[in-house]
Amino acid sequence: MKHLIYLLSICFFLTSCNNNKTVNMEKATQEANAFIENQLDFFTKNSLELAKSTFADDAVMIGTDAAEYHVGWSEMENPLKAQLATLKNVKFTYRNLKVVMSDDGNMASYTQKSDFASVVDGKPLEIKDLRLSGVIKKINGAWKTVQIHFSIGLNGQAIDYEITK
Repeated sequence: MKHLIYLLSICFFLTSCNNNKTVNMEKATQEANAFIENQLDFFTKNSLELAKSTFADDAVMIGTDAAEYHVGWSEMENPLKAQLATLKNVKFTYRNLKVVMSDDGNMASYTQKSDFASVVDGKPLEIKDLRLSGVIKKINGAWKTVQIHFSIGLNGQAIDYEITK
């Protein structure tokens, strides 16, 4: 009997020390997908404050131009302010979303394609097949963009190499 009590005590101790939480991955994935779907709403709503609340303080934003590599809100704020002042009637149409969730459901990486439409200086601007990728993370209970990369596919290869079968 003494051994049984000892064994039960050890089992109770081991299970009570287990800090692993059961993660509802379906819910976490739905939340991540919804955040990704809406993370660029600051463009459509023309809101710098919404942009600030979308990004983590130390987020990285990489654009299509060589100069568009910004780390942290302090580097991102002025370029975003300029973009919001320039781009009017912004619309994104997303497709091909691929999300990879972390095991704990608090971080996700994603890729997707988008068509982008806007008005610049009174003239329509359209970019087809804009490529987006990034990482989002749940910080203090709220999803934040920690890294985002925009690119425009160009015809031809930057480095000439031959693909073999």
